[in-house]
This record gives sequence, C-alpha cells and structure tokens, in this order.
Amino acid sequence: MDESLSVFTDGNYDEDYVSAIYSLNQDNVPEVGSLDSLEQQKRLLSISSYHSILLKGDLLIGFSICFREARPYWSENYKYFEKRLDHFLYVDRIAIHNEHRRMGHAEKMYEDIFNFALKDGLVVTAEVNTKPINQGSLNFHEYMGFKEVGERSFDDHDVAYFEVNPSEK
Repeated sequence: MDESLSVFTDGNYDEDYVSAIYSLNQDNVPEVGSLDSLEQQKRLLSISSYHSILLKGDLLIGFSICFREARPYWSENYKYFEKRLDHFLYVDRIAIHNEHRRMGHAEKMYEDIFNFALKDGLVVTAEVNTKPINQGSLNFHEYMGFKEVGERSFDDHDVAYFEVNPSEK
C-alpha cells in the first residue's frame, strides 16, 4: 500500500485525523513538545501556516506542523526565530510512527516543506533537543542541510536552533 501526503495551509486541517495526530504527538514526547489536550492540538493546527499528514491507506503514520512569521504562537522556540528573522517557516514538530521510521518518510515530508518555503523565498527553521539529546534528529537535520545558529537552556531541557535556505540546497 502506498503512502500519501496531504497538505493543509492557513490553519486548515482534517478533523478526522486530529485525535490520531494528538496521539502520535504524545507518543513522540520528548522528541516533540507535549500538548495538554486535544483542544490544544486543534488550536495549534488552526494557527499553522503549513501542516501535513502522511497516510498509509487511512492510517496516519506521520504529521508536520509549521508556522510562518507573525503567527499567534506561544512557543519560546518560535519566538527565537521571530526576533531573528523577518520571513521564515518554522518547523514546530514533525513525527513519524515508530513502526514507519527510517523509511525515508521524514525526508519526503521535509522536501515538501522546502518546496512550500521556496514559493515565498523563506528560510526553514527548527530546533532540536540537545538535553536530553536527540542525536537521531541532530544527524537528520544536518543531513537535510540545516546549520546550527544558536542554542538555549530551559529549566528541563536544552535546544539547538537550526536554519536552512532551501534555495541554496
């Protein structure tokens, strides 16, 4: 069975998959930030600039959520880039179901994110946990062409900030 990627922009999303997105998000903590509730998941999707779901048949096996500048997003990591850049696309979270990892799905999803960003000449940004270390994500982002541009320590974790310009890849 082939996989399909569905893309939603400007806060649109498919209500049928919100619960599955929330479950996959929570299954991937601390690699992605925990959300307090299904309602918080809906709020995140409703303010997103770009959001994708990766399906195998009707089964959700991955998702991404991204924000452009000037979105009403509360994340301190997003605010780091908002203070630094006039125009950007922030990859807030991308998650792949554990049984479907290391099959090229995240790369496929990032390539679509890059293509979306290219339309408006946007730099793509992200952060990765360095404490606790997420070595797989650090390696993956380096492989995808991201360069580290900063770091920050929080009470319970540390992150490194990354940028890539898809037009220079």
